[in-house]
Amino acid sequence: MNERDQLVQALTPTVMVPRFEAFEPLDRPGHRFLVVADGLWLEVRRSWLYARQRIARQEAVAMPYGVLAPAITFLCPPIPAAIVQKFSALARRECPREAAGWVVWNENTGVFVFREVEAITASAGHIRYHRPMLEAGEHLVMDWHSHGSGRAFFSGTDNRDDRGEVKVSGVLGCCDQERVDMVIRLCLLGTFIRLNARVSGDRIVFDEAVEDAKGANPWNTSFIPAC
Repeated sequence: MNERDQLVQALTPTVMVPRFEAFEPLDRPGHRFLVVADGLWLEVRRSWLYARQRIARQEAVAMPYGVLAPAITFLCPPIPAAIVQKFSALARRECPREAAGWVVWNENTGVFVFREVEAITASAGHIRYHRPMLEAGEHLVMDWHSHGSGRAFFSGTDNRDDRGEVKVSGVLGCCDQERVDMVIRLCLLGTFIRLNARVSGDRIVFDEAVEDAKGANPWNTSFIPAC
């Protein structure tokens, strides 16, 4: 086998999920592909996250492999609500221009910080910025940007920017109004999973969003930022 193929397969292996014994989850940072009875799955682990999701369904051919359930487990504490309030204040201050910021978690100290990014260019329809440098033990957990006075949604540009990354991504909209729009998703190397956010004490907790029986998308949630 070509040495380059050996390297690629060592870094991102494909694993056949056993049918007759317990599946052993990935136990170190990285990602791999899983061949399961119902198709191809992606398994991702970071210091702050463990997730596995099906990325391609296959039921036409019976495959002799085991079954799995989807999983999203945050290995870091919930994000402090005060962090979201800091970005909300920034988004309102910059409105109608777009704003952006990072939520960073330090696995050594367990502390979250908000990093305001350095904008290269910003307008009511776009923002380009320098990515903050992370210190040892720091991890980008959530990437925020705003849509000024427009509604919150994920654009085609957002999809391209988020492809290949592992993070939570959030958008704030209607930043000139009392109640802002918010959409949130988990980005897994090009697979996007919509999340709902709820306040639990002084923290923000994420739950996977589920479409209702009519197929309506409950992604947009509104909240009044305490800032």
